[in-house]
Amino acid sequence: MGSFYRLLIQCDIEKINAVDSILGVSSSDPEIGWNLIIEEDSPLYTNALNIFIDLISNNLKSLKEVGIVEEIITFWYMYEFEQQCNMEFSPDLMKKMGEIGITLCISCWEK
Repeated sequence: MGSFYRLLIQCDIEKINAVDSILGVSSSDPEIGWNLIIEEDSPLYTNALNIFIDLISNNLKSLKEVGIVEEIITFWYMYEFEQQCNMEFSPDLMKKMGEIGITLCISCWEK
């Protein structure tokens, strides 16, 4: 798997089932929590963070009702690169993440 975005909610299997009913079925290993992955070959890739923001913003009240708080929700950008690693995020995007209290995590590795 090359570069991808991941929405991760760090929770146990009981809460994963509750989150599944709110956000849809988790897309990978339940051992790390509930997560949604958008890979670089997806047409959604370039808009992944906005998709994550909308998904969490529109469902935050329901998530809180099942014990999911902002502090356990993270957005990840996993980036595979050659030679040089550069990225930028718009102020509007960063503001939206800040308003809902979500942390952006970035992990880069060389091919």
